[in-house]
This record gives sequence, C-alpha cells and structure tokens, in this order.
Amino acid sequence: MSDLNVVAATPLIITSGAGALAMGAGLLPGRGLRRHAPTAVAAAGIAGAIVMSVVLWGDRQEAFAGGLRADRFSLLLNCLFLTAALATLALAWREPAAVDRRGEYAGLVLIAVTGMMLVAGAGDLISIFLGVEILSVSLYVLCALEVWRERSLESGLKYLITGAVGAAILLYGLTLLFGATGATDLATIGRELAGATFTGEPLVVAAMALIAAGLAFKASAAPFHMWTPDVYQGAPTTITAFMATATKAAALAAFLRIFSGALPDLRPDWQAAIAVVAVASIVVGNVAALVQTNMKRLLAYSSIAQAGYLLIGVAAGTIQGAEAVLYYLLAYAAMTLAAFAVVIVREREVVDGDELAALRGYGRARPVLGVVMAVAMLSLAGFPPLSGFVGKFLLFGAAVEADLVWLAIVGALGSVVSLAYYLRVVAVMWLAGEEPAKLLRMPGPVAIATVTSGVAVVALALMASPVLDACRGAAQALLAP
Repeated sequence: MSDLNVVAATPLIITSGAGALAMGAGLLPGRGLRRHAPTAVAAAGIAGAIVMSVVLWGDRQEAFAGGLRADRFSLLLNCLFLTAALATLALAWREPAAVDRRGEYAGLVLIAVTGMMLVAGAGDLISIFLGVEILSVSLYVLCALEVWRERSLESGLKYLITGAVGAAILLYGLTLLFGATGATDLATIGRELAGATFTGEPLVVAAMALIAAGLAFKASAAPFHMWTPDVYQGAPTTITAFMATATKAAALAAFLRIFSGALPDLRPDWQAAIAVVAVASIVVGNVAALVQTNMKRLLAYSSIAQAGYLLIGVAAGTIQGAEAVLYYLLAYAAMTLAAFAVVIVREREVVDGDELAALRGYGRARPVLGVVMAVAMLSLAGFPPLSGFVGKFLLFGAAVEADLVWLAIVGALGSVVSLAYYLRVVAVMWLAGEEPAKLLRMPGPVAIATVTSGVAVVALALMASPVLDACRGAAQALLAP
C-alpha cells in the first residue's frame, strides 16, 4: 500500500469521482435537479481538486509505484486544467447541449480533465498513453454532443478518425522507445539513454519522431493540424474553447515530460525536428488565419500558430524554455477563453453569430465585451504590456539562450504577420455602423467567466514575477532527476 500513496493522487481521484457523480446527478428526478445538480457536483469537485493541488505543492511525491508524479510541474498544470474546466461549465450555462444533457456534459468535461492531469503527472509511458486516450475519448463525445446539428456530428467523427491515427502513431513511438530501453519508467529511460552510444540508434530516433508526430496531433501543430479548423468550427463553442486551452496544455505537458524531462541528453537529435514543426505551425497558422471570416476557424488557425510559439520553448530544451512554456500556457488559456467567451455570447443572440460579420459594431453596443475581446486579441498578437507579450518575450529569449536565434526571429516575424487578423477583429468590434440586432441579457455565470478571463490576461502581466517564480519551480521539478 505504501507504493500506492493515494494522497499524491488525490486531485486526480477527486476529479474522476466528481465526473462520475455528475453523470449520475443527471439522472435525478425533477427537471431542476437534472439541470443544476451536475454542474454543482462538478464545480465542487473542481474546487476540491484545486485545493488539494495547492496543499500538495512542494517536493515531488509519487503514486502508484511511480506511475503518477505529484510535483510542482503537474500541480501547476492541474490548476490550469481545472480552471479551464470551471470556465467551460460557466460559459455553458445556457449551451443547448449542456442544458439537455447536463450530466453527460459536466461528467465528460471532468473525465477529460482527469486524462489531462494523468498526462501532466505521468511517470511512465503507460500513464502518458492512458491519459491521452482518456481525454481524447471524452472529447470525441463532447464534440458530437449536439446530435441535432450535422456539423457537430461531423466534428466528432473527424476528431475521432484523426485522433485514432494520432494515437496509433504515438503508441507506436512509445513502443519503440520501450523496445530500445527495456523500460516504461521515464526516469529509467533517461538513465538508459544517458550514454552517447544511443544518440545514433535508429530505433530511438524513429521512436522520437513518432512520439513527436503523435503529440503534434493533439497540440494542433503543423503539418498535423488538418483536423483543427473543421473540428473547432463544428463542435459546441464551449467545448472548442476547452479544447483550444486545456487539450493544448496537456499535449505540451507530454512534450516536456518526454523530451525535456526524460530525453535531455538526446537534445541534438530531437531539437531540430521540433524547431521545424514550430516554424511550420507559425507559418501555416498565421498565413491561413489571414483569410478567415469565421471566428472559430480564425481562432483555430491562431491556435495552430500559438502551438508553434509554444514549441519554441520545447525546442530550447532548458529550464528557461520550460518556464516560458508554462507561463505562456497560463496566458494563452486566459486569452483564448476570453476571445471564445465573446463569440459564445454573440452566437446565442443571432444566427451565424460566430461569423466575423456578426461582431460588427458589437464593442460599441457592449463595451465590456468589446474591451475583453480587444485585450484578448492584442495579447495574442503580443502587444506590451499584456501577458501575451511577456510570454513571447520569454519564449524567444529562451530560444536565443539555446543558440536558436533563427527560431526566435521566425517567431517574431510570425507575430508581426498575426497583427493583420488580430487587429481586424478589434477593428470590426468597434466599427461605427448600425446597432447590432438582438442583444440578450447575459446569464451571471457567463458574464463572470467572460470578465474574469479578460482580467486574467492583464493580471498575469501585472503579477508576472510571482507567476514566473511558480513556473520556474515547476520547470525545475520537471528537469530534476
């Protein structure tokens, strides 16, 4: 029983248990109970898991004989996943899929978070793959939850097919890594590959290539991004926001766990490949976003470009790079949730509310939402002094410190290109014109989540010093032997 160390796994246990209870609460008698009990149970579970993540903050603990690690790296990401889930539940207060299937909606969101937490805290290859599959299967269903909409069903099917391909590639890579080292434990793999004799081993090189490709599917990184625009557009918008933030953070956590945490001695072998994927993502995402007229597709291509910026920190392979990735993940989650929140509010007011044209003059009609969208777009573009600028500055600085100056230059040029479509959204929001039609009163939870996301974008910049201290501690825990 001492090997189990259930206390270290408490956040994950609470989240999975709350997910199961939320599904059960959706079967309670009475329409009011079925609508509100699942959300209340899920919110309580999220709060409990956040509290336990804070309580466990400190030296590394291991659960399940090393299969799960409770260190500062995983605990910081736990808070990100759980906060994104809480925001998703709040924004879904009147989401048709969430209202009609509240138990399934809340339960599956928490099960997906459980998978993400397992990935972030994985101590071996098996935990990583299980976590990826748990979060993926939950999201396949959530994408198709609006069964009365053809696009939602198409979204779920496309994500299922491409996700299965990505999972197969990832599993093949993990299998080859096991075959090359004879171990699934990440610490043992790192020790086995510490010798220079393995750097030219074809089996290890193939394993790294396949693992990187499999994780790039989940991170929406080019050239493995083909599913992202269609799935993001077809899925319920609250789920799109959740995928764009939490799922990307889980994929980057896996990148850092495997490459920076377990394979630091093989950095010369994998650094260039990840840098090339980062460049491809920045170019494809920013160029394709220039011609988008649908906000969900625009944010999907923006997500692809943002994956490229985050992979710059992974390619650096240093503590500074991991620290920059963690900080930017926090900032990116706030920026993206804020942008999607405004789209969610608008699409519940008019048909095709996710089109850019539907936002014309919307900032003048709803100044608070206009400011939230402007802050989100400017931060995504990297305008100082917002958190997006701080994050990109750290990422590009980590690349320079790792002698990847050319990669930092590409990232900076990509940010310049992105100004064209981010500023276009801001301009459309504040353009003078006819009063936007059909403005509805926002539910309280939706308004709170929207404003809080916008405030968080600014707060992460104003409180950059303590946040960076936490990110540095998490990065050091990741790279500790």
